[in-house]
Amino acid sequence: MFWVELIIVMAVIFLGVRLGGPFLAFAGGVGMFIMTFILHVAPADPPITVILIMIAVISAAATMQACGGLDLLVRIAERILRKNPKYITILAPIVAFVFTFMCGTGHIIYSLLPVIDEIAIGTGVRPERPISASIVSSQQAINACPISAATVGILAFMAESQYTQVNIFTLLLVCIPATLVGTVAAAFSVIKKGRELAEDPEFQKRLAEGRIHDFAGEKPEETDGKKAGTSSKEAKASVAIFMTAMVLIVLLGAVKTLVPVFADGSSLPLTTVIEMFMFCAAAVMILVTKIDSNKMLDMPVFRTGMFAVVLAFGLCWMVNTFIGDQSAFITENMSALTNQYPWIYIIAVFIVGAITTSQSSTTMIMVPIGIALSLPANIIVAGWLACSSNYFIPASGQCVAAIAFDSAGTTRIGKFVLNHSYMVPGLVCTIVSVLVAMGLGAVIY
Repeated sequence: MFWVELIIVMAVIFLGVRLGGPFLAFAGGVGMFIMTFILHVAPADPPITVILIMIAVISAAATMQACGGLDLLVRIAERILRKNPKYITILAPIVAFVFTFMCGTGHIIYSLLPVIDEIAIGTGVRPERPISASIVSSQQAINACPISAATVGILAFMAESQYTQVNIFTLLLVCIPATLVGTVAAAFSVIKKGRELAEDPEFQKRLAEGRIHDFAGEKPEETDGKKAGTSSKEAKASVAIFMTAMVLIVLLGAVKTLVPVFADGSSLPLTTVIEMFMFCAAAVMILVTKIDSNKMLDMPVFRTGMFAVVLAFGLCWMVNTFIGDQSAFITENMSALTNQYPWIYIIAVFIVGAITTSQSSTTMIMVPIGIALSLPANIIVAGWLACSSNYFIPASGQCVAAIAFDSAGTTRIGKFVLNHSYMVPGLVCTIVSVLVAMGLGAVIY
């Protein structure tokens, strides 16, 4: 029955990925129907804790966006890049990492891509270098952000398992340095990648045809952009409130004495702390800025975030049901193999991440499997960093958008699909991040 159920789960995931969008979550419902009505498998509980945390975090991030906070962060990133054009290949991925870390979404990279492209051309740097590394780093930063859907997911799973040593503080203590080192390594891996612009035939062709502007020799000045509202008091206040809430959550995770203790001796779970503080942050933003709270419902962060919630419900419910029914088989037959060869689990996470192109989806699928296998904590966490592999098959929105934003035509997908611009920085970032996390995790956990 293990193999029958596994085939059903994999078939449902494959079908969901093929059709894309919310259908992946709906397909989870189909898998649940097959396993319960046909195979008579008892359903597991839906991942309520994960869903509630995601809703709270998404609400706070969407409120900050409605206040202009995300626009303000983009403008700050643009100023940093324009003041240091010579170091664009190294600096752009780091800036992309930091701002994804602060915002909890990799979609902020869309606003930075035109700036990176312009500065690279103006300094004679092949745009493929900073653009490809920035796409990779902006995705890897998801695993370092304390309020991203993927991070919230793994924290919720760990909180309900035997891995009590993995909390928001210890997770960030491993993941922030590991992913940041991976980001820097990825940047250096492309510092000499490809031909120089002066020797690139595609760039010279576009330049001769007048399809692009040669910024070489021009002083990089800040573009007009949408300045209105992006540096307003409301925007600054929303960012300050959001960041304060993040810091307080991490602080409460690190200092247990700050967490309330109840009459029965139990402490307030950190998952509940995250939910409370994120809702409080959203409420304070609205009270301070006096914006219409209905505006957050129309924000892109809210729409994409609610999609992740639906995905967590349908997909994770099905996977948890499969694991719950087959936990004995998994433990008896597979845990010895994966404990002896942990790279098998890490590669499996990488493959699922490449197929689903979603860190949150991969977290919902693979972290419960790692817990069921009773893998060491450092292997589960290090393996989790491999879920940011949506560059491997360059079909994600970020990969496609970056090609369009590269006006020089240097960022591209090769004839054999996998020989694309993101492969080298992506693999370097993943491998380095995983190895550093394994080492740090072995000490911290």
